[in-house]
Amino acid sequence: MTKRLPIFRFLALFSASIFVGTSHAKDLELWFVPMSQDGPAKGPLTKWVSENAPKLLPGVTLANNYGPPIYQDAQQKLIVQGRRGKPDVIEAVLEGMIAYQKAGLIAPIDSEFEKWADKDQFIPSTIKALTINGKLYGVPYNTNVRVLVYRKDLFQKYGIEAPKTWDDLVKDAALISSKEDGVAGLGLTTKNGSVRTFQEFISFFFEVNGGENPFKYNESSKKWEMNTTPEKLAEVLKLYQDVFFAGTPSGANQNTRGNDYQATDTDYVSGKSAMVPMGPWLYSYRLTGDTAKKILEEETGVAPLPLPSGGTQATYLEVKPLLINAASKDKQDAWALIKILASKEFVALDNQTEGVNPPRKDVAELPEFKDNWWQQAFSSQLSTGVALAAINWGYVINDITEAIQKVIYKNSTPEEAGKALYSTLEKRATDNQL
Repeated sequence: MTKRLPIFRFLALFSASIFVGTSHAKDLELWFVPMSQDGPAKGPLTKWVSENAPKLLPGVTLANNYGPPIYQDAQQKLIVQGRRGKPDVIEAVLEGMIAYQKAGLIAPIDSEFEKWADKDQFIPSTIKALTINGKLYGVPYNTNVRVLVYRKDLFQKYGIEAPKTWDDLVKDAALISSKEDGVAGLGLTTKNGSVRTFQEFISFFFEVNGGENPFKYNESSKKWEMNTTPEKLAEVLKLYQDVFFAGTPSGANQNTRGNDYQATDTDYVSGKSAMVPMGPWLYSYRLTGDTAKKILEEETGVAPLPLPSGGTQATYLEVKPLLINAASKDKQDAWALIKILASKEFVALDNQTEGVNPPRKDVAELPEFKDNWWQQAFSSQLSTGVALAAINWGYVINDITEAIQKVIYKNSTPEEAGKALYSTLEKRATDNQL
């Protein structure tokens, strides 16, 4: 039998019709990946909820299984079962939120957010990223960008600096692979269909594409159309080829092809890779053991992603939202739960535990964020972050990650894969599959 935790219920009544609820106790279900997966963030976050939620909203019970522990699994499961009304609140990645909105699975929250006293505490760019066609669909609880995390001790050992170009990235990765036994110069996420595989690729792509998305919306035709070229897609795919095959030994361990993000993270914090394109959550692994703590706190440096020739300093901007299921029968209580999870107290705990950047200005001003080198290293790059276009990225993620597979398993050249990927994406736009 599922154990349930009591949680608080706000007394405020909301005027928007989708938020009309009764005064009776409700059962809510929350899917929140950092609280459902086995990882360093789970313990502190679930402890906070169990200790604080009952004092805030008595009268509502919250299931404590917190849903699937992997984002792509949660997204697939929600699309299948979401219209039954559960979960009531969903934590997601930005591309997942866009897919849910396209499918009509989440409710807009504009009117409720506008009434919230905390609304002005949120950084405008994070709210803009969660706004589609003028309607706000989520409240952010963390934000971050992708940068290069690297072993500064190994770079000092071999007299090299953090790479500033893709050529240097490939060269330095191969050098470290050749010098350090059991250490790959670079770790990448390359599992087919993985959100992190896509996020790493799109970060490199933004640099090639002038900081712009691969699609743009044509106001005249009211359709999405291509905003890149086959050559630019091929340029990014060539980087993957070079990392895995240009050096002897290669900059990236060929045995790690197909790794998902958990392996990318753990390989770095266990000393098996020297560089990773990474977000700030990696810092939470300092809680998992002495090796990870030493590597992250003493031996790690942070730098902007290296640039291709003629490239633009740009990277993937992640904004993680809290969303309300459009089919939830308890939207008023779901909104109350979102306000708890997007509160200054919870955001500060989550962001400090995970090492991610706060979307709230009042949290960013706390000493533990203002005076933290890790926080500042990532927040200094937030201005280079590019939010994803408001298309349904599901097909596109699979198309891009399949193109990567073709290149890293030598089933296609980058040029061939780039042309094929462009044709596929162009057809998606033409056929209104975005």
